[in-house]
Amino acid sequence: MKYKIIRSKRRTVALQVNSDATLTVRIPYGISMEYVERFIADKRSWIEKKQEKFRTLGIKHKPKQFSEGEEFIFAGKPYPLEVVPGIAARISLSPDGKLRITKKCLEAPKHYIEWFYKQYAKKHLTNRLAELARTFGYKCNSVKINSAKTRWGSCSAKGNINFSWKLVILPSEMIDYVIVHELVHLEIKDHSTRFYARMSELMPDHRQREKWLKENSAMTKILIAR
Repeated sequence: MKYKIIRSKRRTVALQVNSDATLTVRIPYGISMEYVERFIADKRSWIEKKQEKFRTLGIKHKPKQFSEGEEFIFAGKPYPLEVVPGIAARISLSPDGKLRITKKCLEAPKHYIEWFYKQYAKKHLTNRLAELARTFGYKCNSVKINSAKTRWGSCSAKGNINFSWKLVILPSEMIDYVIVHELVHLEIKDHSTRFYARMSELMPDHRQREKWLKENSAMTKILIAR
């Protein structure tokens, strides 16, 4: 079984099955590889189950082909792709629940659909942030949408919040989790016990949402270059 070793100042061995089904083993300095091999062997069944789950998710959320009827997700809701005549590039979410694009968009579908996602994210995330901020009594200075690949959101020391546009592909309850997470960072900058106590106060099931997010991040890998 292949795996990546990361040594650090920790006390225990930790196994991490990543969303691409690879295995990372975090170990303390000074521990022998014989011990690591035995530890992995003991956990082999658990590791293989997790890897199979991520491989299945990878197939389920495979890169898009931009074909008629293919589903694109906006805030957890699927929108089948519908291609309509048109020499100008136009894209929208139709009243009957479809992602409607003109044939012109098929010349560079990744470009147009990604652009539309970013526009949707800017409006949807900004509005939802404002709603949750009012509900929980927070105020941020500004909101920006970026193309971050490894972080759903971030909060600066000056009270500015950033979100990855891919966040809007997730279900609404996961979007809310990320937003509340960053709102709490306006008050508590680190991930201390106090931070998680505040998260539990505002969102009692935040641990379950965080776990879901880690296990389903592959669903945001929706676009491919053409």
